[in-house]
Amino acid sequence: MTFATIRLGSLAVASAALFLAAGPAVPATSATRVSVILTSHRFTPSPIHLSGGVPVRLTIANQSGETHDFYAPEFFYWSKVQRGKVPGGKLRLRSGERAIVTLTPRRGSYKLKCTRFGHAFLGMSTMIIVH
Repeated sequence: MTFATIRLGSLAVASAALFLAAGPAVPATSATRVSVILTSHRFTPSPIHLSGGVPVRLTIANQSGETHDFYAPEFFYWSKVQRGKVPGGKLRLRSGERAIVTLTPRRGSYKLKCTRFGHAFLGMSTMIIVH
């Protein structure tokens, strides 16, 4: 065995130790699947119930004939988002669009609403309750 072989072996052991110390990544397949449907001026389900500290694959689908927002800035701020992008805590979905976000939510109660003019007033607001 040469010096180079020993150094590479040590590097492999150090890399493996670092990987294990960081903990495993959360694969999207192990996340609980939750679907939220946006229709004309409502979210279904309402309220949305999740479990704190448990990874969730959140599918948000707009089934209405108009554009809607899924606006929950505090919820996304306190959650650990693994996949998907939620700039400013808002997803804007046109008719027929869907978004998938994988995250681990933090316990608490969070406001959710559509920010389109008049939509929250017409009933498009609810809570995300993380137990």
